[in-house]
Amino acid sequence: MVFTPDIVILIFAAQFIAYTIKGLIGFGNPLISSPILAMRLDNVVITPGMLFADCPINAYIAWKNRKAFQWRKILPLLIANMLGAIPGTLLLRFSLPWIIKTLLGVVVVVLGLEMATRSLRPVRRGRERPWTRLAVAFFSGICAGLFGINMFLTAYLQRSAKDYQEFKGSICFLFVGENFFRFAVYAISGLINRQVALFGLVSLLAAVTAMVVAERLAPHIREEKLQKGAIVLFLLGGVSIIVKSILFHT
Repeated sequence: MVFTPDIVILIFAAQFIAYTIKGLIGFGNPLISSPILAMRLDNVVITPGMLFADCPINAYIAWKNRKAFQWRKILPLLIANMLGAIPGTLLLRFSLPWIIKTLLGVVVVVLGLEMATRSLRPVRRGRERPWTRLAVAFFSGICAGLFGINMFLTAYLQRSAKDYQEFKGSICFLFVGENFFRFAVYAISGLINRQVALFGLVSLLAAVTAMVVAERLAPHIREEKLQKGAIVLFLLGGVSIIVKSILFHT
């Protein structure tokens, strides 16, 4: 695949929008950028390429929140999450692109619906369900390896954490640990190549620019309205990629 100017503009624009949302609400960037980018690119480029931006940004966020880490709770989840990333990587490498894109659309729609209906379900914070957490972490790792989306574990922890500080500290550490592990797995699997590196460099530039913009916008935007708008984008992006991949097998 040749990185023509229109492809570069698409990558930059999609990542800029996605990381602006991440800078404002703290998560959700792959749910926005992946469906947009999958219209023109294959996930074998998108998923590993996103780590060039995710690794440094999540490491910075994790460092800022390092005092909130709860090692005994987080390490088992991180290990299960990383183990799930291995079969996810194998699926990414050997599956047909249109099948991956269809599954991506389904995952995005499911997560968008979960977020949209979250307020309708009772929240049971602080209940320890070790095997449930590990199973969710493993499945979320598969989705991370395949799509770069680790939101199933994010959604679970957001509902089960005792408070926001626990959630924020947990998810920051999980993201950075999983990101660097997945980068190593992709490199060993031969998925890090010239195209992925070019995609990553454009994404990193867009992400840095977006985080600066997000810091300036944050005081002027209500987070609740922004989250609702992001959910709409998740659902529209997921549905569009499902329709395109099934109809045209691309």
